[in-house]
Amino acid sequence: MKHWKLTLSALAIAAASAMPAMAETIKIAMNGAEDIETNSEYAFVVGFRDALEGSGIDVQVFPSDALGSEKERLGQTSQGLIHMNLAAATSPASISPMLRGLIMPFMFESTAEFDEVISNTDLLEKMNTPLIDSGLRIVAFNQRGLDAGIFNSKKPIATLDDLASLRMRALNKGQVAFYKVMGVSSTVVAWGEVANALQTNIVDGYVNSPNSALRTGHTQYLKHYTPAALAPSLRAVLVSEDWWADLSDEDRAKIEAAVEAGVAANRAWVIEWGKKVDAKFAEAGVTVTDLADGERDKMLALAVAVHQQVLSEEALADYAAAIGQVRK
Repeated sequence: MKHWKLTLSALAIAAASAMPAMAETIKIAMNGAEDIETNSEYAFVVGFRDALEGSGIDVQVFPSDALGSEKERLGQTSQGLIHMNLAAATSPASISPMLRGLIMPFMFESTAEFDEVISNTDLLEKMNTPLIDSGLRIVAFNQRGLDAGIFNSKKPIATLDDLASLRMRALNKGQVAFYKVMGVSSTVVAWGEVANALQTNIVDGYVNSPNSALRTGHTQYLKHYTPAALAPSLRAVLVSEDWWADLSDEDRAKIEAAVEAGVAANRAWVIEWGKKVDAKFAEAGVTVTDLADGERDKMLALAVAVHQQVLSEEALADYAAAIGQVRK
């Protein structure tokens, strides 16, 4: 089944490359739909594109994995076939292992703190150093939605003990380690297979932003949510380093300003969407249960051990120094 998808992806890239060149054209690829109502990353695209209007720089958008999966788009971006790729924050973590810290539970107190760290410290520069050697660069981060909480199909979750009977979907080995220290079983499931895994009871739930389940329709299975604020729901704005390096100073300045406008649009979208989440959960029949007093602190204490398993001592020190800098 995969061969025809790869063929379509290759044809889409070839077609995009064969399009008549304009003064300057930026190809943006993403895995979501061009839907401003449900997709926070598309809010970034709209803000980015609007900021470039009249600049002589055109923007072409390839939504819904039109240019391939996360892995395929990463390779195409490193080769310069895609200029800008809205990707999973850990998509290039095999190249820059520091990126695994971005999804570690309780690494950051909030998205606001994360934004301050990225803007005012050298943490992003350190993440980018190995990426640049591989033809990639992260220029910003989008927020998928509100901070991540716990979804499940079985019961309300208010304590660690409540979690113990569940089998959770894990994004990667780091998340498997987090579940393990909490005494929870898990299995790695690709995002595209999650709906089937929920339907067949391979997994009982996952940790993600509230709008993840609503956007994908997973709320037909996931009827319980706990807003644990485990981590910001981050996505990376990746660019081709070769393309970025070849930009004129004038064009790069325009694009950097447009990236800032896109991030601002993304954050504004999340704030507005957050005002609607309770009503959307109620409409979808999802019960919201807060953690009992002291339970989040227990999770936070356990997460420290996971940080030490997933990140090197050097990476942990870099995170601690950057976070400490903004908490002064």
